[in-house]
Amino acid sequence: MINLIVIAISALMFVLALVWWRWPAFRVWIEAPKYSMLRMEGRCADLQAATREGDDLLVDGGSE
Repeated sequence: MINLIVIAISALMFVLALVWWRWPAFRVWIEAPKYSMLRMEGRCADLQAATREGDDLLVDGGSE
């Protein structure tokens, strides 16, 4: 029974890899969550950088 499950999952993974390699539109759809997360990380990094710059301005502005 376990062998059947392993074979079925292996076949499914092989089919998905073949489809991913053969059709670029499927590749874009399957990789969309990765790019979405990278965009969110970029927004967070930009927000943190802007916050740090704002904090630096407050510290520098207060010392004058």
